[in-house]
Amino acid sequence: MQIPEKGTIYDNNYEVIGTLGQGGFASACLAKDLKTEENVVLKFPDINQLGDPAVYERFKREIAIGSLLNHPDLPIAFAYSEGNPPYIVVRYSDGKPLTDIIKEKGKFTAEETIDMVSKLLEVLQYCHEKGVYHRDIKPENLLLGSDGHLKLIDFGIAGMEGAPRVTYRGFSNLVGTPEYMSPEQIKGERGGAKSDIYAVGCVMYNFLAGNPPYSGDNPLSIMYQHMTAELVPLTQICSDVSNSLWAVVKKSLRRRKEERYDSAIEMANDLKNLDKVDLSILDKIDPPLSSVATTKKSSWMIVVSISIVMLIIVVLIFALKK
Repeated sequence: MQIPEKGTIYDNNYEVIGTLGQGGFASACLAKDLKTEENVVLKFPDINQLGDPAVYERFKREIAIGSLLNHPDLPIAFAYSEGNPPYIVVRYSDGKPLTDIIKEKGKFTAEETIDMVSKLLEVLQYCHEKGVYHRDIKPENLLLGSDGHLKLIDFGIAGMEGAPRVTYRGFSNLVGTPEYMSPEQIKGERGGAKSDIYAVGCVMYNFLAGNPPYSGDNPLSIMYQHMTAELVPLTQICSDVSNSLWAVVKKSLRRRKEERYDSAIEMANDLKNLDKVDLSILDKIDPPLSSVATTKKSSWMIVVSISIVMLIIVVLIFALKK
């Protein structure tokens, strides 16, 4: 959509101050609430999606999620306008975008990573206990506040316990960002608590190594690596990463979700008590998903399924460029 100009006033209440960013589904502006004099964020859907009922369902979903969550590290949506264009109002956080910090620093120390991520996992535990799953945790959706806490933003593709699936017209059921997407999301599953844990593992790897665990020239390549490639041990890249810390990251990045941590708080507790971490995970092989036969499908069928998913992603990319 066309980015609203500075000074534009919506519903005689919100005055646009500036632009914050634009994504595949929506754009965000910083605005002032003229009644309270506080800053807020206005989130507008992409103009190409305005005719899709799923846009309104997603916005309503964000408001519903906002009504469930009340946490200082979660700047959530609290109001919705059905005007032209429609928009939602999100609480503003003055944190610094993590992507900017990573560009400046390159990477974080083990101590910094443990402190930030353990707090983030506690926030995730709160969300999961409320039946909310973010499903797109990545540096772009994290702000570092002045209090040292990571603020989790953008619940645009979040899921709620028991809520029906919402899919945008012209898009597949795949949601997430390739570098941080769990194998089950790549296979087309909705994603849940353990998908968030996998994404946190990817973020931790990025913090410590200076790059995500898997990268490539295109989404297809990256997603295939999540399913098949072997992780480069962080202990070989970072001098301050202990075997215990690497064991925590490696467990969160197991391809099969049942082999990951059972909860976000369990992972947080391991980070806070590295001397008690089970190191046996370091010797366990994590077989590629595309080469394992199951009682339901032979391995070649799994490869075919993954290939189809990858093809859908390529089509999606071309569609977005139009």
